[in-house]
Amino acid sequence: MTMCATKLVKNMQRSLVLVVTSVAAITPFQSRSESAVSNNTQCEYVALKTGHPDGILKQYCNRQIAKVMGWQGASWLDRAERESEERTDQLIDILNVKPGMIVGDIGAGTGRLSMLMLDRIKPTGQMWAVDVQAEMVGRLKEIAQKYPKHQFEVKQATALTPNLQSASLDMAIMVDVYHELEFPREFLEALLVSVKPGGTIVFVEYRAGDPKVPIKRLHTMTVAQIKKEASDVGLVFEKVVSDLPWQDVVFFKKPLLTKK
Repeated sequence: MTMCATKLVKNMQRSLVLVVTSVAAITPFQSRSESAVSNNTQCEYVALKTGHPDGILKQYCNRQIAKVMGWQGASWLDRAERESEERTDQLIDILNVKPGMIVGDIGAGTGRLSMLMLDRIKPTGQMWAVDVQAEMVGRLKEIAQKYPKHQFEVKQATALTPNLQSASLDMAIMVDVYHELEFPREFLEALLVSVKPGGTIVFVEYRAGDPKVPIKRLHTMTVAQIKKEASDVGLVFEKVVSDLPWQDVVFFKKPLLTKK
């Protein structure tokens, strides 16, 4: 083979490697221009042969994923004691949602918190109540009928995506939801696409390791674990508020500039 031919083959091989690498970096839920996903992936899935009975046999980022609390437990979400036990009124203050914002309540459940947030963002704001369980979606649609058109919108999620439009949310909030996601990385990547550049994603999770928090272990998370998993997909840590009796409120920003 001549020297010129050898150089041509090497250039073709280099181009092929670049094309394959670029395609592999794009998930089904994002375009290259939308991606804010980190290239330094540290978190991985591991199938478990045995595990805690409150979880599924799947581990992510060294954390066993918890079983989803089914729609049958909706009465616990709406219990009269919730406001005093969890201080949901204080949570809404901490979130600091403003009139005119477009907010996604991801894993909205019975819609209780969605309605509280909507009170702060209406009349010009918009609430997107999202849930994966059809029974909860049905309840949310009943709530939506009580509001003006397009003020309270409902979306059926899947295990992989919230099914929201790209760059549509100013803020996305997951209240005691993230630890139950079957595909946390893929779902968070898709949610990231749904948030505007510079927008906010908030994790509200029961505080792990606190004896005063009467919640099963797999349904709690440490702030360090939340930060590790969120930063792994490109979210930028902003702050943590630990003023609530049982929960930590952890704020992240979607970068203004996306990864290329």
